[in-house]
Amino acid sequence: MMKKALFSELDAIEFFFEIDMQRFAATEDLTSVEWRDTNWLERVGGFQNQQMVLDYFAMSPFWDRQCNNQVLSMQTQYNDLRQPYEATVEALRKMTGIEFAVIHEQPPVWVIQKRYRRGPAPDDVNPIATYYITGANVYQSPTIYSVIANRLCIQRDSGNDGISSSKGI
Repeated sequence: MMKKALFSELDAIEFFFEIDMQRFAATEDLTSVEWRDTNWLERVGGFQNQQMVLDYFAMSPFWDRQCNNQVLSMQTQYNDLRQPYEATVEALRKMTGIEFAVIHEQPPVWVIQKRYRRGPAPDDVNPIATYYITGANVYQSPTIYSVIANRLCIQRDSGNDGISSSKGI
């Protein structure tokens, strides 16, 4: 009887883990959305570091309100324990789940990655989506699949146009 109870408890944990992974893997396609808040940038004086880039990004519709970054932010929101960016990165490495990270910085362009962290190693992450900020505008990057599919459709259409025009000759 004890074995059966333990087995069904493990099944339940595995089931909920699979549901969680499906939620993490499903990212809404917002590639047609552009977001900006120039008032915020003027008030703070622009992007001065990676933490400010993530703070700005957190106001956008691309931000996941249940990510680990948000959890850390909420834990330090009212007690003046705001950590330096490096300490936040170290704290995020100790957690598993969704996180956002600035992966490229060359002002006025910043690249932010939404990823699932599996463990503490720096490369122990699975990318989910990529976003970029140029100037004050935030965008979701298209996936490589959508870029290739678009190029193939363009090639197909131009090939069909060539065949149609050659039939008329």
